[in-house]
This record gives sequence, C-alpha cells and structure tokens, in this order.
Amino acid sequence: MTHPFRAWRASFTRRWHSNPDLCDTVDPDSGHQCRVALLVLTLWPSAGRELIVAAITHDQGEAGPGDMSLGTKTANPELRAMVAELEAAEIEAQGLPDLALTEEERAMLKLCDRLDSYLWMLHHMPHLARRTDWRKQASDTYAMAIKLSVGPEVSRLIKEADGAAG
Repeated sequence: MTHPFRAWRASFTRRWHSNPDLCDTVDPDSGHQCRVALLVLTLWPSAGRELIVAAITHDQGEAGPGDMSLGTKTANPELRAMVAELEAAEIEAQGLPDLALTEEERAMLKLCDRLDSYLWMLHHMPHLARRTDWRKQASDTYAMAIKLSVGPEVSRLIKEADGAAG
C-alpha cells in the first residue's frame, strides 16, 4: 500500500468504538482531527504550521492498534507505551512527518484533543455531562485552558455547546 493511500485510508479509523455510551456515534479520526485543528486555530489564530499539521494528523497512528480509551491507557502504563510504539510505527508507514512540537504546543494539542472529545459528548449525549468522569474531564480541560491562557474562551465554548445541547 502506498504512503498516500495508507494515510488517506487511516483517516477512516473510528473513534469511540470501545465506549458503550458513544460507540454508535460515527466519528472517523479525520473528522476529529479536523475539529482539533479548528479548535487550535480558533484559540490561537497565529498557531504555527507544525502545530496545525500535528492537529490534522495526531491520531493517524490509531489505524494500527485502534482507538484505545484514555482510561485504559491511564490504568495500564505498559500497554500505553506499547500502543504508542505501534502508533508511531503506523505514522512512519504512512510517510507522515515526525513533528518536533514544543512543550507548550504539545499542551495546546492535548487541550484541543480533550476539548473536542468533551464537545462531541455534549453534542451527542449531553446527559453524560452529569457523570463524575465527564465532570472531571471538563474540570481538567478547563484547568489546562487556564494554564495556556485561554480559560475564558474555553469556558464560553463549553457553555455555548452545553446550551446548544440542552
């Protein structure tokens, strides 16, 4: 399989397949990655090319092992490391660049990745926002946003999404 076709095909990997609440929502990695890039550009309009490319491609490696939940990775550090190796090998096989993000850019990407997950949940299953795990994710995401000086923007975004869902 050629690099361009492999990368294009990998963009169809489905998110949420292991989440019983959201597994019927159809969210290919390409849609998620695009939304993450839009969040990056919305929160940091002068974001650099490397960060935008990282946002557009950050989950491409999931085509190998699949989309593993954050909870599973957190509870199993050895498994997380193995999955990271598989994902890195898949990204290399797709011919995608190895990006050198700064610590701050990695934090920005992580914030937008988690924010998109939370917004997806609000859009599709807003009642889940009352659960402890999702409330913790919202709190952690907001704390990350404050550290990155975009707390008010993220707070407004979540409130607007929550209002649209309700």
